[in-house]
Amino acid sequence: MRSNALYFPYIELPHDVWTTRALLYWDKLSSIVPLDHMHRPDQMSERMRKLLGEGLVEPLSPGQFVRNIPKFDECFIDLVEHRFMKQRHSEKIVSAPAPTTLVHAEKLGRIPEFLVEAGLARQVDWAWYEVEGVVANQFMSYLAICLGAMPEVDAAPVTDKAIFASLLRPRTAQTMGHALHKHKAREVVLRSLLPTPAEPVDVDQLLLFKRRHGHLLPPLRAKVEAHCTRVAMLPDAEDRIEANEAFIQDCQQQIAEIEAAMRPSFGKIVLAALAPLFGAGLSLHSTDPGNQAVAYTGAALSLSGAAYQAIASIHGSRAAVANRPLAYIAHARTALLPRA
Repeated sequence: MRSNALYFPYIELPHDVWTTRALLYWDKLSSIVPLDHMHRPDQMSERMRKLLGEGLVEPLSPGQFVRNIPKFDECFIDLVEHRFMKQRHSEKIVSAPAPTTLVHAEKLGRIPEFLVEAGLARQVDWAWYEVEGVVANQFMSYLAICLGAMPEVDAAPVTDKAIFASLLRPRTAQTMGHALHKHKAREVVLRSLLPTPAEPVDVDQLLLFKRRHGHLLPPLRAKVEAHCTRVAMLPDAEDRIEANEAFIQDCQQQIAEIEAAMRPSFGKIVLAALAPLFGAGLSLHSTDPGNQAVAYTGAALSLSGAAYQAIASIHGSRAAVANRPLAYIAHARTALLPRA
């Protein structure tokens, strides 16, 4: 299971709660950013520049990786020829012009020439091409899969657009369905469990939170991904819905227990009160060994010590609860959601 994610199809991450959840869920989140955007950062929004500057999002320039994939161009061109060109040639009725999407030239390798010649794209300027929407969607999914598989990147392609999720593993209809179901299950789980403030969380706040609690993230993600994989394999839609609801309910119960363990508790108060009593008992016992009160002092000392140890064990068990994988979510809710 991968720990990092690669966002696509756009350069900028959406300015909404989806990005907050993605930043909280993955160890590292990358975005495909052409080199000319890195040299001219004014082309990006202030928030995107801050995400990149603080290291919450890592820029990935595709050119340096694409040229290390020997058949990158050929494989996509073959796909277009077999899937789109044959279909177009078989159509007898001329349809209206297809919607287009802007795609940066650095992401295309030698593919632009083929698409222009095939009538599927046109060059807008030196850096950008208008590509037929369906072909552009296929290409951005293809690019994300290829880049994510590179050892230097090793990231799961993620997107906030469901239409792209179904294209992530296009080998067979079955694997397409599994990929889409897993994507949907993950989105439902994260939307239900992770904090969803009305406004995007401040970048500095996110950075501080991940530095403090990031060690709890890998086991949480392993738990969620294992669940989503199981759900994706269920053939019936109702079974998938029920499995997701049961998982979320169980997680919510565990998170409530963890949140209770994280609150200031009776144990802390009593431990603080018992400590001086414990010390006083020791002092009295050592100063007057012949006094009849020694017996009572010793009893009190034993009782205090026993109570101290018992309550300390409660506190220790609560600390263990607060280190469960779902504690990451409990901490996130406390740190990132506005208090009433």
